[in-house]
Amino acid sequence: MAKSTLVKKLTKISKFNWQESYASLILGAIIVVILGLLVANFFSKRDQGTIDQADQTQQTQNEQGAPVAGSNYKVKENDSLSKISEEVYGSQEFWPALAAVNNIANANVIWVGTSLKLPVKEELVKKRETLTQTSYQVQGGETLFSIAQKVYGDGSKWTLLDQANGMRRLPNGNPLVYAGSTIVVPR
Repeated sequence: MAKSTLVKKLTKISKFNWQESYASLILGAIIVVILGLLVANFFSKRDQGTIDQADQTQQTQNEQGAPVAGSNYKVKENDSLSKISEEVYGSQEFWPALAAVNNIANANVIWVGTSLKLPVKEELVKKRETLTQTSYQVQGGETLFSIAQKVYGDGSKWTLLDQANGMRRLPNGNPLVYAGSTIVVPR
């Protein structure tokens, strides 16, 4: 019996596939080399990732996304145009101009993640003045649509200008606007 057991063991050993063994050995060696490279990379780059206190403070402020005039700003939760106006321009009175610059129809609803253009203060002051003026001096080549676009930020409101000024009509039905005339801008 011992001889038959020995023969069985020898046949098992002879059936052992050396090609599979070499493939496993090569794959194992590749994995060991890759792990070694990763560990070496970790230790060589470890000191390069440190930043000093001043850089860390600046990076934290930038990550908070503090609004800055002359840039774009992504709306965060609990933001409002008046709050953004206060933070950027020091006064809440610029929120209507911010709404006009960004073509926001309902200034009470701004969505989180929306990108707002924050113009420099001088540009915003001009926009606010055009939004609050009650009269307008017509320039050559202007139409009620283009005037409404300037004073309301929406050209489709030209009918308000037409009704407030009792415009005469051309034969084709379009309102007649004279360069140099002053028209009333209802608010």
